[in-house]
Amino acid sequence: MSDPVRDDWERFRAQDRMTDHWDRPGWTPGRRSFHWFLTFDSPALRDLAATCQEQLRTADYLDPVPADGLHLTLRRLAFTDEIDTTTVTAITQMVSERCRHLPAFPLWVGPLAGSRGAIRFTVTPWEQLIELRGILDQAAAACGLPDVPRRLRPHIGIAYCNRDVPTMPIIRQVAALRDLPPIEIQVEDLHLVQLYRHGRTYRWGTEAIAPLSTPDLRTGAHRSEFRQINAQPLHGPTHDRGRAGTPPPRPAPPGAAAVV
Repeated sequence: MSDPVRDDWERFRAQDRMTDHWDRPGWTPGRRSFHWFLTFDSPALRDLAATCQEQLRTADYLDPVPADGLHLTLRRLAFTDEIDTTTVTAITQMVSERCRHLPAFPLWVGPLAGSRGAIRFTVTPWEQLIELRGILDQAAAACGLPDVPRRLRPHIGIAYCNRDVPTMPIIRQVAALRDLPPIEIQVEDLHLVQLYRHGRTYRWGTEAIAPLSTPDLRTGAHRSEFRQINAQPLHGPTHDRGRAGTPPPRPAPPGAAAVV
């Protein structure tokens, strides 16, 4: 495997233009999609993202990801109108059974790089993430869902491009931030989320959490417990954590978590 840090940067430098991230097929107004996410309660990650976003604030074609919206996408499952609840439940149970035997693991986030539609952190190492993606693919295939053709390139986005622009100016700005030291985060579970858009922002509600095996500090034993949060769409001002001033579509039952 090539060096992801170098490869991400060279791929970004080879782009002559950035494109509109929000112009994607299938995302009609009000539509939602099931995704498998990694989410992180990490002050260090939030601080690193904020530092980079502040330095890029003059690029008005970038929509910054809020601090509570930082995430790593492992796989899109399906739009919610393309899959039934029984299939979603079967997939989450299969994923949970596989994940409960895998240990939690650390990741390094940084340096900053980009793609045609986003500014994002490179994430390493890839091996455990590729293993998790394989588990998700196998569970989806076992339930009759089609393959996802796109290869996983692990990253955490901090800003999405909202129109077609030349890449060179932002490449220079990103290059000046690549010496910031990477930070370490811990992966302890996978979240199945129901993702939707509100303006140029992503939000989500958590459907289920599939934990990895983590040691009990009191006993030394490893533990993992699958949690089915809610099988219904989760939205609401208390739990949806998108940008300030953008109220979600309707109230939510307890237990929702949101993002961008």
